[in-house]
Amino acid sequence: MGAVLSCIAVCLVLTATWNYARRWLMMAQDAAVSAADWADLPEDLLLIVMAALDIQSLARSGAVCTSWRDACSTFRIRELKQAPCLFYACEKYGSSDAALYCPSTDATFRVPFPGPPHDKRGFVFSCNGWVFAADEVGNPYIFNPMTGVQAALPRVQTINPGRDEELLANWWDDEGKHVWGPLDFTWARLAEYCRVAISTAAEVTACTVLIVHMPEWRLSYARPGDKGWTLLPDVKDSVSDILYNERDGLFYILIGDGSVFTLDLNGPKPSLTRILRPVQQYTSISMYLALTPSGELLQVWRIWSSYQDAVKDTFKGRIDFVAKDNTKEHTETMTNDQDIEVPLLVDNVNDEVNTTELVVFKVNIKKKKLVELRDIGDHALFLGFNASICVPTKDFFRFEPNCAYLTDDLEEHNEKLRNDRVVWNIKKRSMEKLDDVWACTHPYLPLPAPIWITPRF
Repeated sequence: MGAVLSCIAVCLVLTATWNYARRWLMMAQDAAVSAADWADLPEDLLLIVMAALDIQSLARSGAVCTSWRDACSTFRIRELKQAPCLFYACEKYGSSDAALYCPSTDATFRVPFPGPPHDKRGFVFSCNGWVFAADEVGNPYIFNPMTGVQAALPRVQTINPGRDEELLANWWDDEGKHVWGPLDFTWARLAEYCRVAISTAAEVTACTVLIVHMPEWRLSYARPGDKGWTLLPDVKDSVSDILYNERDGLFYILIGDGSVFTLDLNGPKPSLTRILRPVQQYTSISMYLALTPSGELLQVWRIWSSYQDAVKDTFKGRIDFVAKDNTKEHTETMTNDQDIEVPLLVDNVNDEVNTTELVVFKVNIKKKKLVELRDIGDHALFLGFNASICVPTKDFFRFEPNCAYLTDDLEEHNEKLRNDRVVWNIKKRSMEKLDDVWACTHPYLPLPAPIWITPRF
């Protein structure tokens, strides 16, 4: 029966296409050229074609343009789970577009990348399908590369305006015009913004954007249309990461000492609550927060030196590390480097790779401590200049379970970023270069850094 229906669908498509082609061929040449637009396909033909598509192809067809999306909505299909994709600039697509590589399908798409040319871009971050970027003078904006929706955010000069007045005087004149030199431009684009979290909302103007910014990794928030950024004065410690939790509508804040706070911006004034005490001294490791599909909170440490160096700076009784035999039993923090037998996986690794270790913890809020995990089940993590992503690998066969896919997010910006893109196997404690796992069709440009993004339509 299914085969018969498929044959009928194919016949209908061929018939409808032939009828449309005959009408197109009867037009004058100039009219035919102007009519050769996929967005202007007759709705009856479009619906016939879509009826013959499989569910995944049908869902993707809705992203082509507005008319196709309207036609696709006729079928009332459920929104499919989107796999994380790699969003990056490449020479092939020019300065106004970017490449979107989808590992789940091994396909590369060309998508709009509004703003300055790539060599004038700096910090680019993704969150909830949005891309946060800055223009040539450092003013931020967000856009959705799938839908083309874009919104301006308050200007960079409104971030913590009470700071170094002499420095600000070198940026702006009395009328608010830009008076920066080349180094000031570079600093604003590259080093003003550190991390971003964006709330989910039906309309872009209803989104709340929370940023970690310089100096001193402080926090400010704003919404599209606001005149300025609002500084959160109660958070004075260096912030390592932030995320937005759709389940409870709260922002989560990770401090450099491992402590975690929740931030409620839904009321008349911000409300800050600590849910995890400090677990270590401030170190040079990169730290992330992530949420599993079931809602568990994870804390991830990306280590540049050694596991031993990271462990020796932790506070006794606040972290349960996996025992040396890798059993399910945990031991308290060990401070003797010789007690921790963890191989440093830097042999035969390209010099461009600086990551040496990745450690994943579950945040046990009831016991106020971290619990190290050597197994995150059939899940994969995606870390870098993006809101950390955790997805079930059963939905995407090209993602390996118990693996973390990392892009470079070093905050010490240079004209050319490092190629520190790796895949870390949490269970095997092994590492390989991301480029050896997935070879992107088009080479990366040095700036901006490639980022993970989960497309939203």
